[in-house]
This record gives sequence, structure tokens and C-alpha cells, in this order.
Amino acid sequence: MTAGPIVVGIDGSENSSRAVDWAQSWATALGRQVMLVSAVPAPPGRRPDAPGLDERARSVLEAELSRAGVGVTGEAYVRHPVTALVEVSQDAAAVVVGTKGTGGWRGGVTGSVSGNVAAASHAPTVVIPAEARGDYDPDGPLVVGFDGSEAAMGAARQAVAAATVEGRAVRLVQADTGKSSPEEPLADLLADLRAEQPGVELELITAEGDAVEVLTEHSDDAAFVIVASNGHRGVPGFLLGSTARGLIQSSKAPVIVLTQLSERTWPTLAR
Repeated sequence: MTAGPIVVGIDGSENSSRAVDWAQSWATALGRQVMLVSAVPAPPGRRPDAPGLDERARSVLEAELSRAGVGVTGEAYVRHPVTALVEVSQDAAAVVVGTKGTGGWRGGVTGSVSGNVAAASHAPTVVIPAEARGDYDPDGPLVVGFDGSEAAMGAARQAVAAATVEGRAVRLVQADTGKSSPEEPLADLLADLRAEQPGVELELITAEGDAVEVLTEHSDDAAFVIVASNGHRGVPGFLLGSTARGLIQSSKAPVIVLTQLSERTWPTLAR
């Protein structure tokens, strides 16, 4: 976990404003700073430093800063929103983005770009689905998508570490599609996690059905749903895995996406 700010991607849409509100409630509880990032790509054939190209990004930023109030900072960029947020994520404690953007420009940060940011970010990415509660939940359990893989085990360890600090319960949820089983019994992995952090309330649930549907069902009372995904380096256009991609649209709780680049503990509230 770094001491950097909580970064929020904005694009002028209602859902990006919801992400700002949620991030502010989280930052207030944790005593963290919020930094807004507004970015628009340069038109084809135009240099990013051409006069006037930053007007749209600055207009969105100024409007959101005015709405957010005191204690929130921000930066405007002329570059693709994914590129800007991934660069800023290197010094961020976490990156927060919304989903299903309806305002701003094509490819704003609350559209499909939110998934691309999550896949390439250097910091844990918190995606705020449209149906998620509007403020930070300090008490709910941490739900982890768990299939016994190395990536899922890493996400579970991060969740257990956060739960140790915050006094939360951790719920590992496996979706049993009837097609495959992990090489190592999940009960053995659960025992390993309990041995590493014996003071954490840890539960393993196996439910039949599609992973997105099962995790969405268990997101109702969760503070966060945590999923591991194989992110990719590079230019905009890459995608998350199908489970993470579906979950960031359907979850009733904020979704933390961890990749090989961002697998570290997100900001936590010490009890």
C-alpha cells in the first residue's frame, strides 16, 4: 500500500460523479487525499500541445472540482483517458472509476475504458458499478472470486490482509459450473489462509452457476468484491477477463480488480 492519493477518473457523466462521491467518502474515512483526472485524446493529426485542445478536459475538471468542494485536487490532460490514468496510477494508492458512462466524449472513463484502466493500472482499481451503493461501507464483508488459481489465491491473501486491519469477514466464493475443478482442493487452500491469519473470519462458499451471476448475488451485502484478472501492458484496446468484465457492470458493491501489476493491498481503515 502506498501513501499516494486516491485517483478518480472523470468524464463529465453522472456515473463518474458517483465515483467521485464514493471516493470522497472512502478518502474521508481513511484520511486520504482525492485527485481527479480528466483526459481527452488529441484529434487525429493534431499535436497534444496545440492551443485549445485541453479546454474540454479542463471544463470537466473545473465543474467536478466545484461540485466536490474543498480538499480535492485534479489534473487535466490531452491524451487517451486510459493512458493518463495508467500513468498516474504509478504513484496512486488506488484508482477509482465508474461504469456505463453516458456523458462526456466517446470512450470516456465510465464506459469500456474503465475495464481497460483496471487491466493496466499499477494500483488496485476500484470500479463503481451503476447499482453499487453511493458511499464507502466500513463494515461489510470482503467477497473474493475464488477458483483455486494462483491469481485468485493472491487476491484472497490481499483481502485477508485488509480484513485483518479493518476487522472484516472474508467470504471466498467459488462458482461451480460443473465443467472443471481446481487441481488442489479449495479446502486445503482455505486452511492455508487460516493458518496465515488465524484471527480473520474466513468462509468458503461454493455455488452452482455462472461466476458473474454467483458473485453478483453475493455482492448484495459486501463492502467490496475482489477479483484477480490477467491485465496487459500496452495501448488502449485490451480487455479484462470475462468474469471481471461482467462483474464491473452487474455487481451491487464496488469491485476491486487486481492484476500482476496491481496486486497489493488497497487503502484500509485501521480499527
